[in-house]
Amino acid sequence: MKVFKSLVIAGVLALSGCTNVIGDVPRSIHLSSSAGQEAGELLSVARDFFTGSGYQCHADQPADSLRCSRPLRDLYIHQTTAVVRIYSDDDATPEVTLVATRWDEGLIPSEFISDEFHNPDVEAFCEYVKAQALGVCQTESS
Repeated sequence: MKVFKSLVIAGVLALSGCTNVIGDVPRSIHLSSSAGQEAGELLSVARDFFTGSGYQCHADQPADSLRCSRPLRDLYIHQTTAVVRIYSDDDATPEVTLVATRWDEGLIPSEFISDEFHNPDVEAFCEYVKAQALGVCQTESS
């Protein structure tokens, strides 16, 4: 009977899992008017930048949206992935939104996972955008 209980408990633990999503501070990228930038051009630059940093990127629907992801931890019982989404809300405004999140999925309960997330690749991208005179990143107030 003890063996059966142990197998049932092990089976439940193996089949159950936790998903925890934590976000970095959202940013708005104000495109440079002097450079005549459009959201599509910035998405192309972002794809190249994040691909060079080890992310896998693909265009989301609608067409003026980009999603890049990179595994941070890949253990048998737990996976952590960084996700960066860049999208334009409105074609009329020269502004693009950048949101970074961390996805934790697996058997480690959220009580044992940090509830803070800061993506240094996003900081580096914002510095790159500014250095190339493509635009300026600003954090969005909650």
